[in-house]
Amino acid sequence: MALHDVSFLLVPQFSMIALYGAMEPLRVANRFAPGAFSWRFLSIDGEPVVASNGIPVSVSGRIAEVGRPAMALVCASYGHETGLSRPMLTAVRKLARAKILLAGLDTGPFILAAAGVLDGYRATCHWESLPGFRESYPAVMTREALFEIDRDRMTCAGGAAAIDMMLAWIAGEMGRELSVAVADQLVHFRSSDETGQVRASIQSRFGTREPRVLAIIAAMQQQMEEPLAANALASVSNLSIRQMERLFHDEVGYRPMGLYRRLRLERAEHLLSYSQMSVRDVSLATGFTTLAEFSRGFRQQCGVSPSQFRRGQRRDPQALAKADYP
Repeated sequence: MALHDVSFLLVPQFSMIALYGAMEPLRVANRFAPGAFSWRFLSIDGEPVVASNGIPVSVSGRIAEVGRPAMALVCASYGHETGLSRPMLTAVRKLARAKILLAGLDTGPFILAAAGVLDGYRATCHWESLPGFRESYPAVMTREALFEIDRDRMTCAGGAAAIDMMLAWIAGEMGRELSVAVADQLVHFRSSDETGQVRASIQSRFGTREPRVLAIIAAMQQQMEEPLAANALASVSNLSIRQMERLFHDEVGYRPMGLYRRLRLERAEHLLSYSQMSVRDVSLATGFTTLAEFSRGFRQQCGVSPSQFRRGQRRDPQALAKADYP
C-alpha cells in the first residue's frame, strides 16, 4: 500500500489539465520514491465522468466509497453545480470530520465551501470565478493566488497551478529535494516574481509595455463598482484626456472608456456565472446606473441578455467579433 493514497472526486465537466496537473507530480514522484503515492478516480454514481474537453474518464467506484485516503481532491470546472449533490456534500463532510486533507481544483472549492468545510480557511479558486466565490461564501478567507494550503485544506486556481500546489504538498510530505526533482522532470519552474501571478499580466493581455497605459488599466480593474470618470483615469498617469485617448489608440487600439466598459462587462459575466447575485445586483456591482443600460451593453458584448447568459446561453462568438468598443 502506498504511503499516500489520493482520491480524485470527479465532477462532470471537470478540467482535464487541472486533473493531470495534480496527478502527474504523483506519478513522477514514484520514479524517485517507489510506492510513495497511489491514486484513484471516483464519481458520484460510479460511472465514467466526461471532462470539459469531452474525454470520458473511467472511475473505480462511487464517492460514497471513498474511505479514508491521505487526501481527497474535488475536481471541477464549468458547471460545478452538478457537484452540489447530496452524495458529494455528504462525502466531503464525512471526510472533514475524519480530518482527511481536502483539496479543491479550479471551481472545486465551491463544492468544499458549499459543504461548509472551508469556513475560516484561506482559499482560492480560478480567477474567473473568484468574484462570485467571494460573494457566495463570505465566511471563507478568499485570496487571489495560484494555490493556498491552510492546515488540512488545499485549494488552487486550476490549470497549471495544480502542479504548483502538488509540488508544495510533496515538499511538505516527502521533502524539498523530491519536489525539486519532480519539478525538474515536469520542466515546471516559476521564477520568484511569478509565484503569486494567477493570470496573464496586463502587458501580455493588452500587448503593451507603456507604463502610463498599464497604470490606467490597473486602475480600471480596481475600480469597477464606481467607475472613474475619464479625467480621473487620465490623472492616474498625469495625462490630459486627449493625451490618454491618443496613447490608448496607439498602444491597445481601444478608446479608454470603451475598454473600461468591456472590462466591467467581463466582470459581470463572471458574477452571473459563479454567484447567486441578481441581475440587478450584478449591474450595480459593475458600475451601471440602470438595468436597461447594463442589459443593452451586455447583449452588445456577449450576444445574449444577462438572463439568457445565466440560463446557459453563453456568449455568441459572432456577436463578440462584431462588438464595438468606442
